[in-house]
Amino acid sequence: MSRHGCLKYQINNCGEMTRSLKKKLKKSKALNKKLMVRFACYLLVLICAFCRPSISEEFQLPQDTDVKFKYFVAGLPFEGEFKVIESKFDVNFRNHVQSAFSVKFDLIQSNAGFPIATKAMKQVLGADIFPTVLFKSASVKFKDKKFQVMGFLTIKNVSKPVNLVVTALENYSAASEKIRFSIRTSFNRRQFGADGYYPLVHDVIIIDDILTLNKFQK
Repeated sequence: MSRHGCLKYQINNCGEMTRSLKKKLKKSKALNKKLMVRFACYLLVLICAFCRPSISEEFQLPQDTDVKFKYFVAGLPFEGEFKVIESKFDVNFRNHVQSAFSVKFDLIQSNAGFPIATKAMKQVLGADIFPTVLFKSASVKFKDKKFQVMGFLTIKNVSKPVNLVVTALENYSAASEKIRFSIRTSFNRRQFGADGYYPLVHDVIIIDDILTLNKFQK
């Protein structure tokens, strides 16, 4: 090949390489543009997620709240009160099933309605060694306009599953300062090793009360 032909070949080859490079650059720019658009969309979703109004609020029972319970002696009903010393209700207003709560009771400050029964209750529940009772929710379901709460009750350091039925007594929202509701559950005290005075004192304890939650002031 002559020098002139070789030079022409090199020029043509250079031109093809240039055109190929331009195509690659064009494709690269298009790809970068798509990636930037996709990244912008992801960023917008994150911003919306973190900047949207809070969907949950924390509430608690008023200090020194007493929760009523019922028990039976020789078939006759009696009432007592569990003293609440600590509570936390994380209420999710957009998705109620994500709500969670816990309540701690002080047995020393609780009563079974009259002195002799109170002394017997504290003895049976081992209040001198296990002074508190704890309930902590595990799951929440909404059915028939009521909240079905499954959680674990801990008495005498023994935890057992317990089901609660919680019913809101008025409309509420994230802006509410108070939530009024009824609560009902029952448990068998003998499952926790509290079997004193049975069968004179029935083994089923019923909790049935109307309570009010206050929004936690941060």
